[in-house]
Amino acid sequence: MEFTTPVYVGVNLDANDGPQMNAVAIIFIILSFTTLVLRLFSRLHTKVSIGMDDELIVVAAVLSWGYTATVIFEVEHNYYGQHIGKSDTHHLEEFNKGLYGLAIVYPLALTFSKLSLLALYWRIFRVTNARRPLQIVAALNIGWMIAAFIVGIFSCTPIRGFWDATIKSRCIQYPQFFTSNESFTIILDLVVLLMPVYFISHLQRSVSQRISISSTFLLGLVVTVVSAVRLWQLVLAQRKPGFDPTFNETPAALWAIVELNLWIIVASIPALRPLITKTLQDRRERNSASGSKSYTYGSGSLKGLKALLWPSQGRPSTLSRSNGRLPLDGEETRGAVGAESSRSVEDYNVQVSAPVPREATWTPLGVAEDGLDDAQLQELGGIRVDREVKVSQPENAYHRI
Repeated sequence: MEFTTPVYVGVNLDANDGPQMNAVAIIFIILSFTTLVLRLFSRLHTKVSIGMDDELIVVAAVLSWGYTATVIFEVEHNYYGQHIGKSDTHHLEEFNKGLYGLAIVYPLALTFSKLSLLALYWRIFRVTNARRPLQIVAALNIGWMIAAFIVGIFSCTPIRGFWDATIKSRCIQYPQFFTSNESFTIILDLVVLLMPVYFISHLQRSVSQRISISSTFLLGLVVTVVSAVRLWQLVLAQRKPGFDPTFNETPAALWAIVELNLWIIVASIPALRPLITKTLQDRRERNSASGSKSYTYGSGSLKGLKALLWPSQGRPSTLSRSNGRLPLDGEETRGAVGAESSRSVEDYNVQVSAPVPREATWTPLGVAEDGLDDAQLQELGGIRVDREVKVSQPENAYHRI
């Protein structure tokens, strides 16, 4: 049996937003899938172990793609994106079943993405005062997820009443629930995305480095803008006349697709930084392979360290004066374990003799292993703290690099 909604002034009853929804869904599935593959490739390429943050984002991706695929199914089979007058009782019931599933999956997909980002923070910011805030914010997100999940399941009593209009049931006010739900989501988004800015501001790095690292995380604020747009679309849907869920709720569903898949991208951008850094560094090394034999050892620079490890045969390499961390004040420090070879470096009459390994990994002090510094997780053959390094200089000289 077919039925129609009343004719509203200025409403095109033949309007169909379905193709637009499908196009957006396919584009964002491709983008999020590509980003996730690059993230996992980055872990393998930079030899960073798969962590909880990677496992959580995979779960979030599966849930997000399930949500997106359900919307596509609704468009293709249940008149989603068209006015309810194009549908019938059977298809409306099937549409509501799909809507019921979307209401349950949405908080799960959203929260697992945020938990993945929080787990990444946990791996990066290894300072004691960062642990408790991360635990509190994670607990808030998990609490919201559980509450939204339970409300989604038991939104109607009996549950079947959500999609079966032939039985007597009591249901919550969906528009008000979704609006308040999205409002709280935006608050949690801002807290999660702004947390690293506070931690980074306390790192002993230059202002430019702190801004560079912070910008990697602040790119995620675009997802908060998307959430705000979705909230506004939910408000507009409540103001539209008549009962027309297959059409009135289309914009909110479209922005939900963007939001969930964009979270996959946002949560993966910081994890892609090591891959980008290593790729650029490898390119610079290839370009300079036949160039000058003089290198600079400085903060964030790998060339000087490589010059120390692989100088020209029979000639010492030169390290120019900069803000590197080699101790050149006559003290003894600890060097690296590995297949040792003696190297000599002369700079401002300061003689450095250090046993170094053929292969090692250089990580500046105070920076996590996840690649948020240009000199992290690079297969350099660098100096690690394990074995003795003797540093000497003339008595009348006192230079620090």
